[in-house]
Amino acid sequence: MTFANLLDAANESPTGRNPGQWTPTACRIWHEADPEMAQLLEAALAWELTAGRRAQPADEEEVRERRRKMDAATREVLERRSWEAQRAAKAAGAASET
Repeated sequence: MTFANLLDAANESPTGRNPGQWTPTACRIWHEADPEMAQLLEAALAWELTAGRRAQPADEEEVRERRRKMDAATREVLERRSWEAQRAAKAAGAASET
């Protein structure tokens, strides 16, 4: 599936789709798509919220950049949580030694 196919499929809706809106069809496409395309659909809808319009095939590079930023932000949060969990485990270990 190409980015253009992904957008065409997600936009198929008897009631239309507003920028950033998850419709039943978009949800179905997300569930059926391979993981990379599902993540690209998430990014396209997030991109639409800031752009104020539906994504078009010409926006693919901007949408991919949005996905990279989403992934980086997720990694940052997970790393922070891991660091906090390690710190809490060390503190609990130190407290049990006393």
